[in-house]
Amino acid sequence: WLPNAYTYAPAIVTAFIAATGTKVAYYVLVRFTCSIFGVPLAFDGLHLDAVLMPLAIAAMFAGSIVAVFQSDIKRMLAYSSVSQVGYIVLGLGAGSAIGLAGAVFHLFNHAVFKSLLFANAAAVEQRAGTRDMDRLGGIAARMPVTGGTSAVAFLSTAGIPPLSGFWSKLLIVVALWQAGHTVYAALAIGASVLTLAYFLSMQRRVFFGKLAAGFEGLREADGWTVAVACGLAAITVAVGLLAPWAFGTFLLPIRSIL
Repeated sequence: WLPNAYTYAPAIVTAFIAATGTKVAYYVLVRFTCSIFGVPLAFDGLHLDAVLMPLAIAAMFAGSIVAVFQSDIKRMLAYSSVSQVGYIVLGLGAGSAIGLAGAVFHLFNHAVFKSLLFANAAAVEQRAGTRDMDRLGGIAARMPVTGGTSAVAFLSTAGIPPLSGFWSKLLIVVALWQAGHTVYAALAIGASVLTLAYFLSMQRRVFFGKLAAGFEGLREADGWTVAVACGLAAITVAVGLLAPWAFGTFLLPIRSIL
């Protein structure tokens, strides 16, 4: 349901559900599994990780592969959300304190950087009159803040250090490795490479290169949108820089809280 909901909903609604919709569902999943199955996720001979982890990998690669072929910015971001939620479920499936901490951390990070990307997509649509990446090009020359903050968001999504997305993905991969799920750890890294590929494509088609004809009079987004974009980008950078300190203070105690 995500691609259609994100593509056709008004911009403010899209930003809201990107930050909260799937996150509420995941919170319910975490509380349900931790309260009923416990950590590690096993109950009466049933190993829940055998269900969660293959589905998470399927979501990660299916979302990423379909995103590669999209020309609508919002639709591409929607399929990217499917992929990123796969990472969150994979962290839960690792069945350890580190995996759970990484999953919850990525839940927060995804809410921030995906809201930023959808806010910038709305700004592009408002100013350029289109979300079709094939019709855009080089608009960072006219919308530098939008282009720059989008680069911060997609680099965090792809797990590039030292941005916040790198640390949450690192925790998930470490948890998988420590649990002996080396194949899943390798697949998680591979999915991040695929994420980097389609976001680089988006950045090149929309913001980089020669300015597309007809956009010579394009202006930067309005002040409120720029303020929101800069604020979310600052959170992405600041959380990434402070993440090592936050591990013991906020993240690893998550298991005892749940």
